[in-house]
Amino acid sequence: MNLFDNILKHDETLFKNELSLDYEYLPHVLKYREDQQQHIATIIKPLFQGRMGSNILITGKPGIGKTAATKHVLREMEQYSDKIKGLYVNCWKYDTAYKIIVELCQQLGYKWVQNKKTNELMKEIAKILNKKAAVIILDEVDKLKEEQIIYFILEDIYKKCIIMVSNEKDFISYLDERTRSRLMPEILTFEAYTYKETYDILNERKISAFYEDIILDEDFERVVEKTSELKDIRSGLFLLKESGNAAEIRSSRKIENIDVIKAISKLSHFQASKISLDDEEKTLLEIIKGKNGSKSSEIFKEYQIKFNKSDRTFRRKVSKLRDNNLIESKDGKDDQGNLVPFLHFKKL
Repeated sequence: MNLFDNILKHDETLFKNELSLDYEYLPHVLKYREDQQQHIATIIKPLFQGRMGSNILITGKPGIGKTAATKHVLREMEQYSDKIKGLYVNCWKYDTAYKIIVELCQQLGYKWVQNKKTNELMKEIAKILNKKAAVIILDEVDKLKEEQIIYFILEDIYKKCIIMVSNEKDFISYLDERTRSRLMPEILTFEAYTYKETYDILNERKISAFYEDIILDEDFERVVEKTSELKDIRSGLFLLKESGNAAEIRSSRKIENIDVIKAISKLSHFQASKISLDDEEKTLLEIIKGKNGSKSSEIFKEYQIKFNKSDRTFRRKVSKLRDNNLIESKDGKDDQGNLVPFLHFKKL
């Protein structure tokens, strides 16, 4: 064996299909979300009989398959029949009624949007969609700056199913009463994947992404362990991709422990890049970081001084930071011996 046999040549790669490590990649079979997909399909089925579908809020922590499951159902629905129009909008990217409506116009092939107001475009969309039935997915719906678009769909689209996806389980409670009373969605909560499920999902992606025997079992298991700890499949996909990139930079034909360690060292940047926080949430995170380990009530006082917001809003913001693995809440005793929550900034 030559000393240089393990060096990767300039035109060689470890990746067989790098796209399968993209967290927006939709595999042909979505493992361990069959029951949830069946539930989503059930609320759509009445539309095929010309009846009204139900509305649903899909909630759960980031990176556990909520978006993938809804897109998977949408794909199968469109393959099954053209009786229902499927529309998907990410509300983080399109966060106002006007932006969403323009995006819907584009998906529906309606091109005459210039110089038209929001209400005018709403009417045009209604004309198109009311010829059939519609399934409208509003992903990251909690990023909406206004809820006008939800009310429009409820009022003006005759036969529809609204599927909302959010990390915030209390999202519905923050809607206007008028919208909430008409929406009346079912709640479908996704639980985090178990260790075995995490292993199987990442193993499937590993087989698809890399050529055979690229990564040793113990190094792959380290990726699985970190992913299971974070409870976010996207982190595992990031680690696999970055480990492969690190090995290629070394011109190695194998992913080794040093490559996995390097990938893990980049997780903090990845975690921050995939979490969208508004200015208020960023400031609250800085307050918690500066007063790390303080009582929740003390942090709320400082938050209230800066933003003059209610305790309810504060709890919603704290919940989002906790769900995104940025902070954790631990119960402890105050000076009077009462059990109270303490907030801690969380390092990866």
